[in-house]
Amino acid sequence: MKDSLSIIFPVRDLQSQIENRIERLLELLTDLATDVQLIVVDDHSSDATPEVLDDLRRKYPQLDVVRKQQTVGPEQSVESVLYQAKGDFIFLHQSYNDIDFEEVLHLWKLRKDEQLVIARAATRVRRIDQQLLQRLHDWGRKLEDNWPAVRTVSHGLQMMRRDGVTSLSQVKDSLEDLEVTHQSHRRISPPKMATNQLAAAASTAKAP
Repeated sequence: MKDSLSIIFPVRDLQSQIENRIERLLELLTDLATDVQLIVVDDHSSDATPEVLDDLRRKYPQLDVVRKQQTVGPEQSVESVLYQAKGDFIFLHQSYNDIDFEEVLHLWKLRKDEQLVIARAATRVRRIDQQLLQRLHDWGRKLEDNWPAVRTVSHGLQMMRRDGVTSLSQVKDSLEDLEVTHQSHRRISPPKMATNQLAAAASTAKAP
């Protein structure tokens, strides 16, 4: 029996591309799981994207569409509908860009790790000319010195185990209980020996 999966991704003003994108995704994903759910969040498009999505929703029962009444950005769009995901594994694509199916395959292979809570697609690194790299480095340092501080955010593709994470807030609020290994978060617990030693130490401390 194949695991079920859900993919959530945002779109905006994509009337000419969204049909091909969804049909291609469905074709590829049905090779991975028998039960597939696509949740598309229309981030208040100003073109005919909503009408195209309505037609696709009637055509494909695997497709769910959510329409935002105002633009909130790709991250918030995806996070706001996480509770609607039904799959055993949930993919979050927090970008308007197309989904890289190679990254989906890479993350999907990690699903057998029962300790896995959430995994992020790693950024590809390619070789670059050293002289160009140095010029970019010098330019970047100058830019950084004059650039205002910004909040670090996480973009791109992520995969969650449904029975391990029920909301993004749960992940954010329990970072101290997670271990990061190869771009993956795994729940960890102290060894039994260490737990016993802590309990013994606490008993000793209480003794008069």
